[in-house]
Amino acid sequence: MDALTSKRLEALLRGYIEEKIPPSMRTAVRLVYRMEEDRITLTEERPEPPRSGWTGIDLAQFRLEQGAWSLYAKKEDGQWTIAEAIEPRPDFEDQLEQFELDPQGLFWK
Repeated sequence: MDALTSKRLEALLRGYIEEKIPPSMRTAVRLVYRMEEDRITLTEERPEPPRSGWTGIDLAQFRLEQGAWSLYAKKEDGQWTIAEAIEPRPDFEDQLEQFELDPQGLFWK
């Protein structure tokens, strides 16, 4: 993914995270993302007792495949699997909305 696209997606994700996690909750939970080539992984983190760091659970992975974003969920065995009910879309923001809506209960448990 090119630098301009990366910057646009970073801004979009920062805005999403700001909206999703209210300031009063940011010491108890946070959302972070990792961008790697044509993948973005969204992770929920919580403080690790005794507050020595944060531990995370991967929620979703967005993959740019053949010009469209596919959405993946993590199975219990730790493997990523495509969310088959969510069609690939060329607009990342559309897939982020599908992640948020979570029509099948794959991401927000």
